[in-house]
Amino acid sequence: MPATLYYVIPCYKEEEVLPLTGPVFLKKLRGLIDGGLVSAQSRVLFVNDGSPDGTWEQIRQLHARDPLAVGIDLEHNVGEKNALVAGMEYAVGFADCVITMDCDLQDDIEASETMLRKFYEGYDLVLGVRSQRQEDPLSERFFSACFYLMMRVFRTGLVSQHSNFRLMSRKAVGMLKNYRSIPYFLPAVASTLPLPKTTVEHKRSARKAGHSKYNYKSKIRLALDSVLVHSPLLPWIAFAGLCLSVLAALAGLVLLIVYGAAGRGFTPAWLTLLLGGLLAALLFAVAALWLTRLGLYKNPAAADAPRVREEIN
Repeated sequence: MPATLYYVIPCYKEEEVLPLTGPVFLKKLRGLIDGGLVSAQSRVLFVNDGSPDGTWEQIRQLHARDPLAVGIDLEHNVGEKNALVAGMEYAVGFADCVITMDCDLQDDIEASETMLRKFYEGYDLVLGVRSQRQEDPLSERFFSACFYLMMRVFRTGLVSQHSNFRLMSRKAVGMLKNYRSIPYFLPAVASTLPLPKTTVEHKRSARKAGHSKYNYKSKIRLALDSVLVHSPLLPWIAFAGLCLSVLAALAGLVLLIVYGAAGRGFTPAWLTLLLGGLLAALLFAVAALWLTRLGLYKNPAAADAPRVREEIN
């Protein structure tokens, strides 16, 4: 018996894009149903992330033209990751697996069929990996290269060139509940879940319409958050900072004993600098330990799970 599949598509300010990409999603799903690869109960779930424009109305119109299009309307904007998770958790109430994609269809939807076949082979996670990004501006490609290099250096476990395009089984989606208390980076979590996984390469194309919702400020913040939450090296960095703080304190005491507070080549200015460095290193060690091991870096959105204002099904 074929599995029930839900495409989960987060949408924020996508009223220009949906009339172009919505029918493509529906056509692909219709083909999978007709080919017997998925059940007739499969759907394309559009998640409206509190868009202030006509995105929800576009989703309504898609459903009116084709019942394979369903949607949920979140009460307010919660961000792409939280909208994705809300959509997936809603979808697995009906589906055996979900495929997540961005609404702009820059990722190749034809690769989703390959992902589905991998699911039937027994994989709970099938990660889409971009084989080339020639359609992206040079600045975007440079930033992407730096981002994935940083993820690799800090050993976050993120599969290189993997973003939001992936298949997850119902079991994999259920495991995300273990991460609700931290602002996790979903691609990194998906890359490291202890489940059978594989990758599928695909080409990245240009956006059909509209523009990216990520500016460089938000991308830098995402990169820093990803390192803080997922890097196993931070405890060691924190330990090194603590050791340096202790050494700086001992050095300061030795200098005070040997040279005195204000004479024979050792000025109070250098002592002030030394103590400032000691304080900075100590604060860094404490902050890093606090963020990585004490679990106090809470996700504000996790405390208040996204609420669905309206459903179309």
